[in-house]
Amino acid sequence: MNTVAVNSKSHSLVSSFLVALRAVLAKVSGIAIAIKNRREINQLAGADAAMLRDLGITPSDIDGALSQPLWNDPSARLVEAQMEWRRAAKAAKHDNLVGLNR
Repeated sequence: MNTVAVNSKSHSLVSSFLVALRAVLAKVSGIAIAIKNRREINQLAGADAAMLRDLGITPSDIDGALSQPLWNDPSARLVEAQMEWRRAAKAAKHDNLVGLNR
């Protein structure tokens, strides 16, 4: 019968290597997703202001998103801008309703 002896030092090194490898792969994957999203947002940059307004963003929102470093996902910035726009629209609607009740 064959037995394999694995000491704890080699097991620890392999485990550390796998943790580091996973971290590197996650970072590379994140950068790849950011680049893909940046390409799609570049296509939105060619849209007219009315279409962007329908989406709840402005041309300056796109410029701000694309000004992020290449490794940051610009789509997160656009989602944030859209959520701000929705909050502002909701607040304006609420203010208009309150004004009607006075």
